[in-house]
Amino acid sequence: MKILLFGGTTEGKATSNWLDDLEISHFYSTKTSSGNYESKFGQRISGAMNVEEIWTFCEESEIDLLIDAAHPFAEVLHHSISVAAIHANVPVLRVERDAVPRMKSEFIQYHKTLASILADLHAVDCAKIISLVGVKALPVIHKTMPNANIWYRILDFPSSLEIAKAAGVSREKLIVSAAFEGMKSIEDLLNDEGIEAMITKESGYSGLLDQKMDLAVKYQIPLYVIARPDLPNYDETITNRETLQKYLKSKFGLERKELAPGFTSGTCATISAKAALKLLLGDKLNQKESVALPDGEICEMQLHQNRWGQDFALCSVVKNSGDDPDVTDGMEIGACLRWNDVNRIRFVKGEGVGTVTLNGLGIPLGEPAVNPVPRKMIAFELEQILEEYDVHRGIDVSVFVPVGKKMGAKTFNPKLGIVDGISIIGTSGRIKPYSLEAYIQSIKKQLDLAVHNENKHIVVNSGGRSERYLKKKFPHLDDLAFLQYGNFIGEILTISNKSGIEKLSMGIMTGKAVKLAAGYLDTHSSKVVLDHEFLMGLARDCRYSEEIIMKIGEMTMGRELEEIFSFSEDELFFKVLKSKCVRVCQQVIEDYDFELLLISNQGEII
Repeated sequence: MKILLFGGTTEGKATSNWLDDLEISHFYSTKTSSGNYESKFGQRISGAMNVEEIWTFCEESEIDLLIDAAHPFAEVLHHSISVAAIHANVPVLRVERDAVPRMKSEFIQYHKTLASILADLHAVDCAKIISLVGVKALPVIHKTMPNANIWYRILDFPSSLEIAKAAGVSREKLIVSAAFEGMKSIEDLLNDEGIEAMITKESGYSGLLDQKMDLAVKYQIPLYVIARPDLPNYDETITNRETLQKYLKSKFGLERKELAPGFTSGTCATISAKAALKLLLGDKLNQKESVALPDGEICEMQLHQNRWGQDFALCSVVKNSGDDPDVTDGMEIGACLRWNDVNRIRFVKGEGVGTVTLNGLGIPLGEPAVNPVPRKMIAFELEQILEEYDVHRGIDVSVFVPVGKKMGAKTFNPKLGIVDGISIIGTSGRIKPYSLEAYIQSIKKQLDLAVHNENKHIVVNSGGRSERYLKKKFPHLDDLAFLQYGNFIGEILTISNKSGIEKLSMGIMTGKAVKLAAGYLDTHSSKVVLDHEFLMGLARDCRYSEEIIMKIGEMTMGRELEEIFSFSEDELFFKVLKSKCVRVCQQVIEDYDFELLLISNQGEII
């Protein structure tokens, strides 16, 4: 199979990683040859391609699939890919970044073009404006509205400053920022200057569009947004590795050969920080960088971005988590470094990395959630370089994940008291696909944090729905006291031994309870099937009628027991089921009181 992949974006690099892990040959097409690219199974081709060139390339190279992972605003390219695919009779797959939902607000206005926005601003005689569109639009805006008082946010690059100077924009009207810097400087300007409008593009979470919209609503200032162009129709749109694999299996019958390993966010941050320090010291620009993992093995990654200014350097990589279901797979993770006057390595807040608000995580309160092992890895690599260059200065390390603030809400971080972003984690530096070890470490961290914050009574449950029911039963308990075990009942009961807790209440829904009662402390559906004979035996022991026993034999899911029996404290079947579950759990419990709470599909608890 051969694939033509249009990239030049974070999504494009991520897709190439996914295809590499699947061992699929592909061409990686970008408009220019700038930027790093290296692939085991991919070959880079550079130069803009029109419809005829794409069509001809597909026929000559025997392309089976086109993948469009180009920038959302590459409107001409999207159209060319779509038309060429029809001529070549090749399907097209779109790799899409998470879009910021459009906000219905009187302060958010969407326009198809920049010209339309500028016409509106001129019509309402708007005098004080912030442009957040980027440096390429600066000359057009300045020329169209020469008399307006406009501040331009641009990146801290010599080329950006040259464009602004050539356009005639004075230095005091430039908000010069490092890439992925938050919106604090913009908010300060809103407060100080009485800004009347802002301009931006519908750039997504990586462009901080959600934060710009929040500022517009907070300060009741119109935000004019250049809307993303409409995309052509695609055979399918995907957003991650899993959906790509499902598409390739259904469309081409491709099966995964073996699960691919990956690397942690801590390893990604360490490689980025090491590469950035070399740039800060004036070293030559490298395409790749390597670091030593905790076990001594060397890990090498291709760098995604390399940027530097007068007093900072920034590098990033695109994270490859392998086949582990990790929310950060395919994300950009990087580090921005600056010299400091405290003569030590200091970790400071970066965009998308959460802030620690609770004790017990091994990270000082108020600091970014870069965990202890990644901190040691980063410090070790930086200290080695400083010693090599005989430099004795302190460094501020700002690890960033452009879409981390959004993704943090999908992790355990809110339970751990980590706000506004993800954590930079990792102990071995590697990720094993579907690793039980990683999941258990996460549970243990939550348990340690709960105990550290004086929670002696812990309530464990299988997921969000059962947790909501249990929180109503235990309204006096702190949020930290509620932990989720997923399917790993045995593991959470075992790690709770000698943890310092006094009591553990375990909520379990009927579907999992029937598996636990049969002796299975791991209740995942791939490992345990519904044991009809066991359940029918319980019913016989309770002297239920043959009619009821036969109904149990016809069930397809455990929760159907709630339709056969009355879900109540007095129902003998559920009494016996609960006692069987308790007996299995008691096998691994050592030093705390235990109670089991059976939960129905409707949220009733017995």
